[in-house]
Amino acid sequence: MKRFISIAVALTALSPALPALAADQPCLEIGQVYDFQPVPGNRSLIVVDRLRHKYKVTFMGICPDLQFNLGLGFKSFGTGRLSCIQKGDYVIARDPARPMNRCPIQKVEPYTTAMEQADVAAARATKAH
Repeated sequence: MKRFISIAVALTALSPALPALAADQPCLEIGQVYDFQPVPGNRSLIVVDRLRHKYKVTFMGICPDLQFNLGLGFKSFGTGRLSCIQKGDYVIARDPARPMNRCPIQKVEPYTTAMEQADVAAARATKAH
């Protein structure tokens, strides 16, 4: 019984250092990527998983020619197909005309309705000019 209590105390003490694995924390799993759509400006990408959840993947810089790619790859430094895509991972765009293009990821966040409306408004403003 003492051993169980000491393990519980140790885990409680370590819990702030461990990542939260709550059900409400969004996670774009590398093995669940279903579709993607580039955002004008090539600084981000909208990714849809197999459960039809949308995520906005923002790059550390510009990721050129995303709109011309029919397929993208993801390089995660996680340990398996259930690993969440996160900061520091890469989107890999293969283009026959040039070498492999690796785009480092700055952040991954749920793509909300408000974000989608803002992107649509920005695209309309760009077309109007």
